[in-house]
Amino acid sequence: MPTPHRGRRFLALVLGAAVIAAAVGIPIAILVSRGGTPTTVSPPATSPTPNPSQRAAAAQASALYAQAMTAAEQSAGFSYSATSSGGGATLTVTGVSGQDDGSQVFNQTTAFGNEQFSLLLAPNQTVYFQGNAASAEDQLGVSASAAAGLSGQWVSVQIGDGPYKNMEVGITVGSQLSESPLDATSTESVTGSGGTQLTRILGTAPATLAAPSGTAHLDISPTTHLPASYVVSYSAGAGTETETFTAWGTAPSVTTPSTAVAWSTLTTSEPPGGYGTGQTPTPAPTPTPAGAST
Repeated sequence: MPTPHRGRRFLALVLGAAVIAAAVGIPIAILVSRGGTPTTVSPPATSPTPNPSQRAAAAQASALYAQAMTAAEQSAGFSYSATSSGGGATLTVTGVSGQDDGSQVFNQTTAFGNEQFSLLLAPNQTVYFQGNAASAEDQLGVSASAAAGLSGQWVSVQIGDGPYKNMEVGITVGSQLSESPLDATSTESVTGSGGTQLTRILGTAPATLAAPSGTAHLDISPTTHLPASYVVSYSAGAGTETETFTAWGTAPSVTTPSTAVAWSTLTTSEPPGGYGTGQTPTPAPTPTPAGAST
């Protein structure tokens, strides 16, 4: 049940990172961002036709996955912690989700630098942003000179504002669960932390414009069917993602800032790859003087 663009909001890997990194002079790594960048994904290799027992196992696993997602979507809320890594870069995010509100804290490496920021989604669907200068440039689209003055300040972003769609995705219960897609193939019993018995649903994470396919599994409680963790290893060495879920049934308590700068009052320009994609412009090559040897 991914969102239309399946941004893999806090887990997406920008697959063109090597090009970006070389352009801006930072170590080559897989840069992580919430929005993701469209890229060409090769079609999956043709798999052998499953036999009847495999088809039955896949049907059972798919039904269990659907049951887990239904149970999770009906929850008043939950907490989560996620890590995405690859090529030396790491993204971490922690958050709490409710049915119509929630909050997230990010730490990620992009072409703008180390971005550290928080997002709050109020019940009235206003998003509040607070972060350092690097994140203000990338997420809000302000200039480097203006970003320093916004560091640490709350900025309110309304529906229809440029960065809104990229910021609000992944915060609520339903939107956050859409970040854990799985084409289920089979199940097995595993032992979780503290000796907890869990049911593991194995399968693949489908390829999208933002990320390649990968092997994945979702561990759930065998009694409540609520998720405990989601893990995916992307193909072609593109990275890994791990998310853990806790505090099911606990609605978040979101306190909105008493004062905030309205994004609409700022002087902004959408970043090259879009808001929150972590991409800066590729410098133009230095022209060679006429008659100079190359």
